[in-house]
Amino acid sequence: MVTTPTYSDLRGEITEALRSHYRRWIGEHPEDDVYAYVIYATGLVSAIGVSVLTEQGLQKVAAQYRGKAKCPQSIEWFERDLRWSVADTPYCGDFQECFDHVNDRLQSMMPYVDSLDVEDSAFSEHIDRLYAALIDSLSQFRRTELNGAIRPMLYVDFGDMSDEERLWFIQQCNTPGLVEEYRLS
Repeated sequence: MVTTPTYSDLRGEITEALRSHYRRWIGEHPEDDVYAYVIYATGLVSAIGVSVLTEQGLQKVAAQYRGKAKCPQSIEWFERDLRWSVADTPYCGDFQECFDHVNDRLQSMMPYVDSLDVEDSAFSEHIDRLYAALIDSLSQFRRTELNGAIRPMLYVDFGDMSDEERLWFIQQCNTPGLVEEYRLS
């Protein structure tokens, strides 16, 4: 029989993994202008990592895409198109080992998830608890590691999510001013 997962201290574990990742990442990239720090998760939250979106990384990737493209678009067009692409940043999945413990725990929940029907209320409750843990962890990370700074933008991304879903996560983790900046970009 599959048992219901325990969620105790999951937020704390995720927050600590974020802190560890951020300290290592910023130690190697102290001059980069980070505009978004994103938990990049699998669809059922069976694993997480981080994508760091920076102006320098965006310029580099946009130039690479522009160089490969056989089209008339400008570098600025590629920068606008790639700005929120968590998979296209050169800093997607760096220091993934910071999340090994959390990902082991998330993976251990998968037999429970696999035992549920998508229409089962327990499935929705499980996903809601994981989403809440991710959002709360980002909020705690902002308070403790970023000393409450408004920037960078923090959110959760699943890669293939809709713009509306991404906006919902951005709204949960950021000030209305940053949300508006995202909407206008």
